[in-house]
Amino acid sequence: MTDVAVSDGELTVDELAARAGMTVRTVRFYAAEGLLPPPRRAGRVAYYDARHRMRLDLIRTLQEHGYTLAAVERVLSRIPQNADPAVYAVQAAVLAPWLPEATEEVDRAALERRAGRRLSAREVGYLEELGALDRLPGGRFRVSAALFGHAIELLRLPVPSSVLEESSAVIGEHAQAVAEGLTAIFEKSVWAPYRRGELDSEQVVAMLARLRPLAVQGLVRAFVSAADAAARRRLD
Repeated sequence: MTDVAVSDGELTVDELAARAGMTVRTVRFYAAEGLLPPPRRAGRVAYYDARHRMRLDLIRTLQEHGYTLAAVERVLSRIPQNADPAVYAVQAAVLAPWLPEATEEVDRAALERRAGRRLSAREVGYLEELGALDRLPGGRFRVSAALFGHAIELLRLPVPSSVLEESSAVIGEHAQAVAEGLTAIFEKSVWAPYRRGELDSEQVVAMLARLRPLAVQGLVRAFVSAADAAARRRLD
């Protein structure tokens, strides 16, 4: 039997899974879901290339950031199958969370052990509104390590729960407005020039790496200044 020639950079499914840090079963699942382009087949053997590796890397990155499979599918549907690595790098940079976040999946008993007491349904709802946890099927929760402790301390304050809920609503409303405004600026000043070829992928990734922490710092400083001014006006 004559050996089939293998192009440079081509991988079997076992090699691809090892390079991507996944199991073969997971790779085949993503392929069955249409998230990977069809491999090149030579007889009974399938060969994968850099396109498959880049897609798997992006899938893993997005899922680590909490994206659902449906959301991952929407992202990948916008990327041409013959896109170069730079396109994937930009997508990963744009869609990555602004701040690194560690999460843990727990049941209700473990959630209350973390809180140090029993939680009412209303308190769980408040924690969800703050983004400290997400409800999962089967009575389980995904807990944000960074936010959960802070949110529990807020619940311990000797104030009515309605005060916390109203405060959360005000913060959420204005945070959404700020996010929409900053996104519009990014779209006009960075994303549009990138799409026109005026900026390359490395410039976009570098801009995001610097803009995000600067935006967070600027937002905190602006809030502190505005809060001080509001307090002075109330006292006057």
